[in-house]
Amino acid sequence: MRGSRYLMVVAMAAAINCGGKLPGGGGGLGGHDIPNGGAVPGGLGGASGEVDPNTCGNYAVTDAGRKLHDFLVATKDLEKVTTETVQIVRTSCVTMGHDLGMTDVDFPTGMEAKDVCAKVWGQIHDNMKVAIKPKAKLTAQYTPAVCKVDIDAQAKLAAECEGKASADVGASCSGVCHGRCDGTCAGKAGTGGNGGECNGECKGTCHGSCEGHADVKASAQCRSSAQVHASANLECTEPKLEISFDAKVIVDKAKAEMTIKALRNGLPKLLSVKARLEPLQSAVEVWAMAAKELKDMGPTFVQSFKDQAMCISGQIAGAANMIGHIQANVSVSVSVSAEASGSVGG
Repeated sequence: MRGSRYLMVVAMAAAINCGGKLPGGGGGLGGHDIPNGGAVPGGLGGASGEVDPNTCGNYAVTDAGRKLHDFLVATKDLEKVTTETVQIVRTSCVTMGHDLGMTDVDFPTGMEAKDVCAKVWGQIHDNMKVAIKPKAKLTAQYTPAVCKVDIDAQAKLAAECEGKASADVGASCSGVCHGRCDGTCAGKAGTGGNGGECNGECKGTCHGSCEGHADVKASAQCRSSAQVHASANLECTEPKLEISFDAKVIVDKAKAEMTIKALRNGLPKLLSVKARLEPLQSAVEVWAMAAKELKDMGPTFVQSFKDQAMCISGQIAGAANMIGHIQANVSVSVSVSAEASGSVGG
């Protein structure tokens, strides 16, 4: 895809240097303050004050306790995955900064991803203004990453949480079902449905893998547990990106080559983040609904755990307190990676 010299630089810089608020997005993930880093808001249960699925004794021996335990495990996993995702964004920008001749002094410990990226893209913008002639063009060839969810594993996890057989919590695929479709498959030539192989939209139960996100028929806690696990264990291809330029438009060859190298080394990781975000966004939405539902169940539910009631109450409160932090992590990643993809025509 061809575009002006500002296509990849200005659009990306505007995305990352977005200030304290992010543009609104789907699924209730937009409009949150960007987190300030540091400790994750903790719960009230457990000696550490954080959510800990193993801190309240043997509560998981009952059906309700088993579901709650799986939900709390998912909460810890989701916090870890979303934090790591934001860290990938930061690291990608640091990589580009180093290629531009910046040092670790420019990126002190504790500097947030949005500030790191704003600094790097400001340098890229300045470089491009003097390295390439006005109205000159770059060429970008981009093959996006593709991520797939193991839909059968997701259904199995939800079934174990519910204490049922996998067939009772069959999974649906929001995107392309790769495998058997128990229903109608709207796929490419040579694919079928009604129990046949499908490589398209499956209107029914999908078995195999899902290019998109999968959902299961289960309670909110078990549904979120399975979806979080699936989003954290994706199988993804690597994106491919090539950027080139016409030597005739170069004013400062050394600066142009340095800047293009930075883009080549940093952008692919941001593009990988984008591919992983659809199932992760869906998992966050389902998890947040489950957290709110647990909180709204109130004293009656908590008191059913008897001697463990106080500890369980703290764990539920802790999970609910993490909603804003986790959603904000995802919002940062969505905003940056979407603009990265858009800048190369993805």
